[in-house]
Amino acid sequence: MIFKGFAIAVLSLITATSSSPVKLIIDTDLGFDVDDVGAISVGHYLQDIGACEIVAILHNTGFPKGIGGVDVLQNYYNSSATLGAYTGPWGSSDAALSAQDSYTSLIESEFPSDVKTYNDVNSAVDSYRRALESQADHSVVIASIGELTNLRDIIKAEPALFAQKVKSIYYMDGGYNFGCGDSDGSEWSPWLGSTEDCDGAAQFVVENVPTTIKQVFTLNGADIYTGSRFNDGCGSGPVKAAYQKWTNYGSRPSWDPITVWYAVYGESSLYSTAHAETTTVDYYGHEVYDTSDTSNNMYQTWIDSTRKGDVTKILDDAMCSAPCLGGKAGACSGYELNSMKNCWGDRGDGSGSHGATDLESPSDSSAGVMTLSACMNLCDETPNCEGVSVSFADGGSGLVNCFRKGSIDINDCDEYFPIDTWVKK
Repeated sequence: MIFKGFAIAVLSLITATSSSPVKLIIDTDLGFDVDDVGAISVGHYLQDIGACEIVAILHNTGFPKGIGGVDVLQNYYNSSATLGAYTGPWGSSDAALSAQDSYTSLIESEFPSDVKTYNDVNSAVDSYRRALESQADHSVVIASIGELTNLRDIIKAEPALFAQKVKSIYYMDGGYNFGCGDSDGSEWSPWLGSTEDCDGAAQFVVENVPTTIKQVFTLNGADIYTGSRFNDGCGSGPVKAAYQKWTNYGSRPSWDPITVWYAVYGESSLYSTAHAETTTVDYYGHEVYDTSDTSNNMYQTWIDSTRKGDVTKILDDAMCSAPCLGGKAGACSGYELNSMKNCWGDRGDGSGSHGATDLESPSDSSAGVMTLSACMNLCDETPNCEGVSVSFADGGSGLVNCFRKGSIDINDCDEYFPIDTWVKK
């Protein structure tokens, strides 16, 4: 059941930012863990509803196929952000490549993409430069959800440009990302081997980001699990495939999706409280948080432990949603998502209306298979249409079965995992 107050709270976050979308860069180590896939999915959902515009996605380990996995997701969401990749030694050993390929080859083989390896894109520094140069001053927000190799390199190469264009950085920090794969100063990650060209990156970045740029550190997510709803029939395409492969049809902590949500909606979203402090990082990524020094535009943020279930629902809603496929950021911003809501009318079986009137003929038929954006456009052209109920069509392409609805009362609709209802705002 979706509680009215919960839905209004989430809608207020969306409508508050839809007129001025956040210019977002995602810097990811997609491959080792699957929550990077969830994070990129969340970013594209927020782009679809007009909360952000993804201007670049960079990959930050030496895993050649990592950026190919990113491109699979870009194609699924019909997005066109600038792509770039790190090509150095960090994460490039044979053992590291195997550890980072638990789902990447799978989604690259099953879903279309133009990019297969880092040889097919520009360097991360060149792509960072291009993305930053194209944006207004102090407008770019970076979600750092991997190691800090790329951030180090762009700050070294273009310190003035970085300071001029970046507004804030949201880090998923901690021992894995800042400590180069949980190496803990040993110069050897138990997962990715030698930490060559990674040690010292986090220290350099945190020390060299000017105080005009807000730095937010989040360790939230270890006890907030997402992705299990895929097993109940929601979702489709490479996001679902990657989660079910990596988790063996289970779920996964949500560190990276939370970081991307913060980057778009701010560190006090997701029932969180932000605290000013100063973070210092040593060469091996160990962090110290000084809450007595609040002068450096640095913050830690923590989610209210009593609202973990609400956060899980918000993120699963985003990850399970059909891609808009409208060809531009915000193409589906005129409608509000009501996830897992199946709204339908009186079919003469004695059960009455289930929260809507059916506008198709016959009443239980579909308007056809199409993009979510096209379904909404069809509703806009139909008298008395207040929204659309959609389910994924076969094939993992992101297309939906479209059902137009009128007289919608979302509280009277049935809860059903494979169907979402989008209502006009």
